[in-house]
Amino acid sequence: MDAFPSPGTPVTVILRSPEAVQWPGEVAAVREGGIAVRLAGEMPEWDPAATYALVALHGNVRMTQLAAYIGHSQRAVAFRSLGPWEPVYRRKYPRYRADYRVEVRSVLGNSRQDGRMVDISMGGMAVRVGSRPGGRQVQVRVWAGAFSSELLCMVVGSEEEEAGVLLRLQYVELLPAQRAFVRQVIEELAGPEAAAAS
Repeated sequence: MDAFPSPGTPVTVILRSPEAVQWPGEVAAVREGGIAVRLAGEMPEWDPAATYALVALHGNVRMTQLAAYIGHSQRAVAFRSLGPWEPVYRRKYPRYRADYRVEVRSVLGNSRQDGRMVDISMGGMAVRVGSRPGGRQVQVRVWAGAFSSELLCMVVGSEEEEAGVLLRLQYVELLPAQRAFVRQVIEELAGPEAAAAS
């Protein structure tokens, strides 16, 4: 994969404030621990005490990095990196921490393993299991109190951990009864007013 960002990459500089002022530009140079941005318009006044967010596209993924102002010339401004470049995730639904028993079964094969739910939303959930199941789709049986339901999910991400794997799952076409089950679980975790908005 090409180094990111490289000179010429379009980037937006955003002042992290209630007004969220922003300036378009492009990467002029990349140094270890810092980046220089050539702005498209007039050079603004910079605040050395402020935190800025740099936003750029890497393929189809929006990436962001926090940065601090170092200095500027007539056309370019230098920033010190305050952390790594990370993808910008826009979650449609709020997540709620949960600790329910689950059973994850691979749709592709016959693997079946017990696990624990980590969090849940109206759009998906995260579960911790011993190993990554084969295939992209899994059936997840969730036990929540006296009720249980089996939900078809797509694996959209996985993270290796010491004790196993954290799976990030997105529901696949929930039936009304399954959607009601998920809503009930969220109501118990967050209170009825939180689920009413979903």
